[in-house]
Amino acid sequence: MDKAAKRKKTWKIVGNIVFWVVLLTIVLYSTVTLFSERENNMTSVFGISALTVQSDSMSPTFDQGDLIFINTNFEFDDLIERFNNGDKLVVTFVASRTTEQGVITFFNTHTVKDIREQNGIYWFDVIGDNAPENSVEQKVGAEIVGVWTGTSWPSMGIIIDNTIDFLKSSTGFLLFIVLPCLAFLVYEIVKFTKIYSQYQLEKHVGDKEKLQAEAIAIAKLQLEKEMAEKAAKENEADKS
Repeated sequence: MDKAAKRKKTWKIVGNIVFWVVLLTIVLYSTVTLFSERENNMTSVFGISALTVQSDSMSPTFDQGDLIFINTNFEFDDLIERFNNGDKLVVTFVASRTTEQGVITFFNTHTVKDIREQNGIYWFDVIGDNAPENSVEQKVGAEIVGVWTGTSWPSMGIIIDNTIDFLKSSTGFLLFIVLPCLAFLVYEIVKFTKIYSQYQLEKHVGDKEKLQAEAIAIAKLQLEKEMAEKAAKENEADKS
């Protein structure tokens, strides 16, 4: 295989890689922006909820910065049954904290120490595994938004949060949509220009060869005509 053919094959492979990278980038961006929701420190994608752990209050079960997965589709009767069976029950609830900027609301996840019912209302005593014994909080059932599935990804919470925030930003839109589409457009223009130039070259060569063939055919006919006329004159000369 000569150098020109190798170079052409290489550029074709590079073009295909660029195409698939651009396509996958657009699909990734579209998936994240269209199907993900952020509410405080909770992220939901395709209905699957995940939380970024904000502190080490539940260490060593999971640590600050970990990504934990939450089941938001639960029944209180199931929670009570699991708790009564001695299962470790870790729930996510709505919490708030007063800062200089005002009151901020976020989701917190702690272990259930006790469940009781008063006047048809469920109350949950929750505490962090790494928290002092006197830091038990009481949460009404309406504040419980999910149950920890038992799955956590160490140190992935901050990475996921920052990635999603970046993808949804104007800079992320520029880098993952505008620039890839522009690069793909430039690639297609260059590809079209090369194909069109090749077509024009082949057309020019084809036209040239066609003209040469026509010229040869005309010259051949002219030569045959002249030879026929010469032969006729020689025959007349022999007869006389």
